[in-house]
Order: sequence, then structure tokens, then C-alpha cells
Amino acid sequence: MDVFKEYLLKIENKLLENWQKFSNQLPLYLYSAYHMGWIDEYGNLLLEGKGGKRLRPLFCVIVNQAFNGPLDDALNIACSLEFLHNFSLVHDDIQDEDVKRHNRWTVWKLWGIPQAINVGDSLFNLTFQVLTQLSSPTLLSVSLKEITNAIQELIEGQYMDISFEKRLDVSLKEYMDMIEKKTARLFAVSFYLGSFSANYKDDLSRKFFNIGKNFGIFFQIVDDILGIWGDPDKTGKPILSDLWKKKKTFPIILLTQEASEKEKRKIDEFWRKPVLSDQDVYYILELLEKKGIKFASFNTAEKYFQKAYKELEEFKDLIDISLIKNLFANYYNLIDSLQR
Repeated sequence: MDVFKEYLLKIENKLLENWQKFSNQLPLYLYSAYHMGWIDEYGNLLLEGKGGKRLRPLFCVIVNQAFNGPLDDALNIACSLEFLHNFSLVHDDIQDEDVKRHNRWTVWKLWGIPQAINVGDSLFNLTFQVLTQLSSPTLLSVSLKEITNAIQELIEGQYMDISFEKRLDVSLKEYMDMIEKKTARLFAVSFYLGSFSANYKDDLSRKFFNIGKNFGIFFQIVDDILGIWGDPDKTGKPILSDLWKKKKTFPIILLTQEASEKEKRKIDEFWRKPVLSDQDVYYILELLEKKGIKFASFNTAEKYFQKAYKELEEFKDLIDISLIKNLFANYYNLIDSLQR
């Protein structure tokens, strides 16, 4: 078993342990277990989890371990962040009317919107219940501050994302501000608290905050690329899913900046249509290809990756950063595979 699988197993076991500790026999908690990927919709245990990559908690733990920090604190913070992330996904699925996640029905699709809201709220509550187990008042206080600030940013980012759906004039700056709040902030906090839980140094940990932020922006832009050009078998999303849903993702915002006035008018018509045809979607796809938007999107993603990598390299003489670099490399290699 490789070291990432070992840490992921520790994280999964800790997530399940915390879920069991703070749950009871109400079906509500079975719904949350379903969303977390531990059971199917009938309550049967799954041999292979369907809960996603657990990337945020993994970064938290391996940053902590790079400093030889206390693993149990790192695991509880990692669980808190993962429960928070999953709270946001349950509510996000409702707001976006997404019926599938990880090739499975979403919670609201199975049990209705009112109960899905309750499931999301229960995961939100777990975020804080888990933190009560931290070993020191200082770590608890700092964790609460960072996580509640991240929640505010997450909510603001989600507001911005939804508001963009009704606008035809979203700028690249607005979009980057939105993904920094909605996606990158939680990565930043994962890195920050991974560091702080080991060394209790804010100035040092703030540098890891920036590493996580830049990686998070890279991650979201790559995810936006996958939403158009990704393999449905790997992404769990239908082909061209973000185009069919008329989502204003990074490639689309970039396209609106590169398009001619005539092309912009056609794109505006596309957004205004209540129902899209195959011809509509493939027109936008052809325009994206014609303008080289996929390549340009990769270039921007790579710039943020290189920022994060360069900042991480500054610590090579202080701590063992090999695991963090290896995890970075796994996601950077995704770019190469997509461009082949």
C-alpha cells in the first residue's frame, strides 16, 4: 500500500468514526452516509467508497506530517474540512439541480429538497462537533477562526456563481474572485491548518495558506476544463456537461473576451435560450476550439500550479516536502494526459 493510500485510509476511518460518534438511528444520518459514499441508497455498505477524492483532508494531513505534527489533531481538522466541503456539495446540488454526483443520484433527487437541506445542515454541524476534540484551546480557536472565515467566503462565492447565471457580462476578474472564494479558500485553509496544527506559527502557516490558495485556483480551472472536454467515464458528468448547463466557467469567460462582436452576439443568444439544441452546443464548442481556449485555459492553470510549486520549494531545507510535491505531481500530470 502506498503512503497516500495509507493516509486516505486513516482519513476515511476517522471520518466514519466521527460520523458514528455524532449520529444516531434517524434515517437522516443514513442519507448523509450515502452522500459521503459509504452506503448505497438502500443502506447496503459499499466495499469501495464513492465519496470523492478527499483531496482537501489529504493535503491537511500530509502538510501536518511534513512538520512531524500530531496526527490525531490533523485528522480531526481534516474531517472537519471534509464534512464542510460535503455540506456545500449537498446544497450545491440542490441549487444547480444536479441529479448525479460521482455517477450516483444526488441526495435531493432521492429524498427531496427539504430532507437534502437537512442532510447538508447535519454535515455542517459535524464540521464543528469534530473540532471540539482538538488537543488545545489555541488550536481550537485558530481552527474556528479560519474555518468560519472560509465559510463566509464559500457562501459569498456560491452567491456570485449563481448570480453569474443571469448575467451576460461576467468579467475574468469577477470569475477569478469567485473561484478564489468558493474553491481555493478551502484548499488554503487545509494547508494553513495542516501547518499550524504542527508548529503553531501563524506567519509560517500563512505561507502555506498561499500555496493552498494557488493550488486551489489551479484545481478549479482544470475542473472547468474537464466540465467541457473531460471523459464522462472519469468525471462522472455527461459529455459537454457545462455547455449544456450554460455554466459560465473559465473557458467560457475567456471565450467571451476573445470573441469578435458578431461571435459575442451569437454567444449572448446561446445564453438567452431556455432550451439548447445540439447545434447550439456544438457551435460554442467549435468556437472554443477555433480560439484555442482549451490551450489558453491550461496555460492559466499551469501558471497557478507553478506559483504553488515555487512557494512550496522554499521549504525544502526546512521540512520534507516530498509527499506534497508528489501529490502536486499527480494533478499536474492530469494536464499532460488531457492535452494528449
